[in-house]
Amino acid sequence: MPARPAAHLTSDQTAITVAHTELRSQKQARGCHVVPGVLAVPAASLTKLPGHVEKQAEGIRGASATMSETSHIPFRDVPYLPQKLNVDRRADGTILLDNGQPLKDFPRHMLWPLRHWAEQTPDRTWLAQRDPVDPRREGWQEISYSEAWQRVQAMAQGFLNAGADAPVMILSRNTIDHAVVMYGAMLAGLPGVPVTPAYALRSQDFARLNYVDDLVAPKFIYVEDGAEYQRGLDGMAVGDRLILYSRNAPTGYQSQSIDAFAAPGGNSVAEAYDRLTPETIAKFMLTSGSTGEPKAVINTHGMVAANAKMIRSVWDEKMLAQVTGEVQVMCNFLPWSHTYGANAILHNMTDWGGTLYLDWGAPTPARLPEMIRNMKDVSTTQHTTVPAAWAALATEFERDEALAETFFKRICSMAYGGAAMGQDIYERIQAVAVRVTGTRISLSAGYGATETSPTASNVHWPNDTMGLIGLPLPGNTFKLVPAGDKLELRVKGVNVTPGYYRNEEKTRAAFDEEGFYRLGDAVRFVDLDRPEKGLAFDGRTAEEFKLANGSWVSAGKLRVQAVEAVNGALADAVVCGLNQNEVCLLGFINEGYCQRLVDAALPMAELIHHPKVVDAVRSGLERHNAHSPNPASRIARIVLQPTPPQADAGEITEKGYINQNKAQTLRAQEVSKLYDTSHPSDVIIL
Repeated sequence: MPARPAAHLTSDQTAITVAHTELRSQKQARGCHVVPGVLAVPAASLTKLPGHVEKQAEGIRGASATMSETSHIPFRDVPYLPQKLNVDRRADGTILLDNGQPLKDFPRHMLWPLRHWAEQTPDRTWLAQRDPVDPRREGWQEISYSEAWQRVQAMAQGFLNAGADAPVMILSRNTIDHAVVMYGAMLAGLPGVPVTPAYALRSQDFARLNYVDDLVAPKFIYVEDGAEYQRGLDGMAVGDRLILYSRNAPTGYQSQSIDAFAAPGGNSVAEAYDRLTPETIAKFMLTSGSTGEPKAVINTHGMVAANAKMIRSVWDEKMLAQVTGEVQVMCNFLPWSHTYGANAILHNMTDWGGTLYLDWGAPTPARLPEMIRNMKDVSTTQHTTVPAAWAALATEFERDEALAETFFKRICSMAYGGAAMGQDIYERIQAVAVRVTGTRISLSAGYGATETSPTASNVHWPNDTMGLIGLPLPGNTFKLVPAGDKLELRVKGVNVTPGYYRNEEKTRAAFDEEGFYRLGDAVRFVDLDRPEKGLAFDGRTAEEFKLANGSWVSAGKLRVQAVEAVNGALADAVVCGLNQNEVCLLGFINEGYCQRLVDAALPMAELIHHPKVVDAVRSGLERHNAHSPNPASRIARIVLQPTPPQADAGEITEKGYINQNKAQTLRAQEVSKLYDTSHPSDVIIL
């Protein structure tokens, strides 16, 4: 494996990188604040921050001190390496952070781990799935690393034989065949373009599907089932392009099954493997389109290969193997059309040489039973998912002892990403973990973006405080820039995209003058006196708005606070109030929790009017208001929604985060109720 590339730092980003042994002799001379084995920070960088940041940090310090009801219970062993943080403060108030642990060597491209594990552990299971034709059948269909490598090479040979020189679009749920096509395309040097199936299966006008098709101009289109995707294909200008499929040829198009398309790999595949470099484009990963049409984010092989090792660089891997067993195991539903599922789950597990069970369930009323069935069948060593899934699991853990026993049996660490998560969900999960195991299980956060492939930071220490984004992983640098009364977060490193495909204007706008990517988020220190305690999310800068009185409302932060205050009955909320006198909410209930609350399997449209649900929401938000009387954080009214957010309409992204502006646009009539002075009957007044 080649040596890792050097970190991308400009000459004026002088990070303090001093080994702990050197600090012992130098700390007095340098005037450093020293946490043994953890931190080297110039004391000046901790004492001259803006007063508003100091005040925010004090607030979260005090909150976290009393937050956890299980804080006296020890954690199950979590073999993280010791924390090391380098902090540098510039004269203009900008703060630079990077990790003191070295970035472990990473391969040149994403195919290296698959071949490596095929050679080292040929019989180990790479992926497992239910029967794709009849998922209700018991058992799992598995593919070993050796078999997978053979199939990927054969798929690549098929692309090479066809003289392919353009991207490959993939329309499929997470399946073994999906992975074979994706890695086969990448081995042939072709960018893969995984597209959310909803664009082809649930859309009425296929506008986004056609937008993506025009943007990336794929030469091949893979569909899992030609009959299932027939309508979506008919909505595209397919022309004479070849449609590849696993089952059921679509009608009216030139098509071929992937088994017929694949060919035995030869010298040309070996040559293609050798041509791959860290700069070779591996994928175009689509953004969720929360601020417009989807952008095609360039993911190079080096970005994703490095990101997998960035995460492993904060683990003591030998100890992890002792704690959990040699093979890491995960069962996960996060879609591969999103960076979280494709890179943070699929490729990271491949890099580990782990086994990934493909979950076709999801935290929705229709698909939750399948998710629970799968998780009761697989005892995992790690689990990471979105807050919406954790909220659903908390309810299921509380009422299904067999699920809880299986889930907590081997698990070493839990994590969430994609959106902020409330402390109430953590406490409910830990209460079950303690009951089942006698210990807490660390539940931490990962943070990043499609543009950072995706994980830029995580909480790499035992953690019981939600709302954190942790600290930067080895391989990238955080830049905290004063922006009004907040600190805007930017990032630069080996995992950051070079830009957007065929969109120079947005590429230029995405980076600052030093090449740092603008994430669009604000952060704050949990504890200014102890920076190693990490950063907390402080809202999306793009989601902040002003009330009529000029007060700024942090929608992202208020959304989490409101959901947390209701303690289970709410799954999510949209924060309204632009140019209005008061803040109001559109509320989305947690259907499973509310059914349990009323002791009846009522549909959502009836649950939102049930007195017990209304009372739970009202009392929870009134508790929030008692602690948050400021007009910018006080909630005046809420309307509970009869339907969940609609992903196909753009209301919610695949990672479970509500598009606040889109939801308000589509539900304009519901928003108008909140500010109707006649107060319609379904408006809950606080």
